[in-house]
Amino acid sequence: MALLQQVLGDDWHKLPAVIQRHYQLSAGEQNQLIGTLAITYPRYLFPAIWLLHLFGGLVLWRGKAVQTQVQKKLDAQGVLHWQRIMNYPDGMCDYFCSQMRFVAAHELIETVGFGFGLRLTVSVHNGGLLYRSNGHFWQCGKFCLNIPDALLLGSATITEQALSDTEFFLDFAIKHPLWGETYSYRGCFSYGSLSG
Repeated sequence: MALLQQVLGDDWHKLPAVIQRHYQLSAGEQNQLIGTLAITYPRYLFPAIWLLHLFGGLVLWRGKAVQTQVQKKLDAQGVLHWQRIMNYPDGMCDYFCSQMRFVAAHELIETVGFGFGLRLTVSVHNGGLLYRSNGHFWQCGKFCLNIPDALLLGSATITEQALSDTEFFLDFAIKHPLWGETYSYRGCFSYGSLSG
């Protein structure tokens, strides 16, 4: 069973086919999305974004019309591995990798490097897929430190809305209760063939 199908339960069938398709992986299977992103955040937050990127989180460089490949693979333990590759118009390249794991109905965690992760609630909203952050954490062995969203950049909201049978719009935004929107990337994605 696909990870998101397990997380959403009966709500899985409420998702448009174009969104179901890119999560519908069995163990060992992989697929790829291709798209174009606009990545933005205020200049004064660069040190914070750089630090989070150092720990494996977020995309460091801002940009418009950033050509993006998203490769996903489901392993035998049911963990969904993401590799995002951003190619900027000036020739620069950046990477962002993470892993998603099932926790409970409508809940999963997404981890990056060095034990840093994010708790997410998942639902179907207005005919699309909606993720909302529910706190960050840092885990080292059995020790786990919970970190409220407001102590970092804020709370993340991720939506995926179908545009057609083959394309959807991704909107990832982080908003802080005091600073407003602190980070975002947005763009359209469709399916691409895997090379190699």
